[in-house]
Amino acid sequence: MGRKNVRICGLACLMAAISPAAMADGPGRIYTQTSASDTGAIAGSVIGTTLTHAIAVERDHTRVYLAQLESNGTKFRFQNLPVGRFDLIWITHDHRVIEGLFLGAAAELPDERAKYLAAAVAKADSFFNRHVVHRTGIDAGVAWVFTERVRDGQILRGSGEELNACLRRLEIIELREASDDWQMVRTRHLYREETPRLKNIPFLTHEYLPALCGLRVAASCRDLGPIDVSKN
Repeated sequence: MGRKNVRICGLACLMAAISPAAMADGPGRIYTQTSASDTGAIAGSVIGTTLTHAIAVERDHTRVYLAQLESNGTKFRFQNLPVGRFDLIWITHDHRVIEGLFLGAAAELPDERAKYLAAAVAKADSFFNRHVVHRTGIDAGVAWVFTERVRDGQILRGSGEELNACLRRLEIIELREASDDWQMVRTRHLYREETPRLKNIPFLTHEYLPALCGLRVAASCRDLGPIDVSKN
């Protein structure tokens, strides 16, 4: 390697070490591509809000599907779903996340075990500088944690250009307990979007709705009809 290249490499490494900004990675492919050979569907409508996203999560948290929205976000439809059971997540224009995820029994852990679990969730992703756990369940010795993460600090694109926005992500984290610690097995991203730049941007308001849990889909459309989620 020439002396000039060594100097350039050294400068780049130094800048990376001292820079307070985080580099933004791409959102990746979160949503599963549908197949025309699958003929299942879920449709419905909402009362009391409008949707920005409607998401279907297969029971094993592996495949995630995005719905088509109609009528200004009051109706949704998932097309070409495979046979199976699905849980839904809604993101609304009034900044709510309404979900029916199957996470297992509500987590009732001793303080020490709960502390280790919280620490494992916190360190699972260092790019996002803030997070909140919306709900946690335990199923067959596995902790499933529905988490929202935001980054509201400086973000740089791969080109070095600053991104004038915050990032918000929803995910399910799978963790298994090991001695006095919890080990992350995998994380399934469910939603990732840019939001207006705002320091200390608030988290979404969380609501659990059992009607969105465990929807069986066969080869035809399952129509949920209208569901009222008006604020009390």
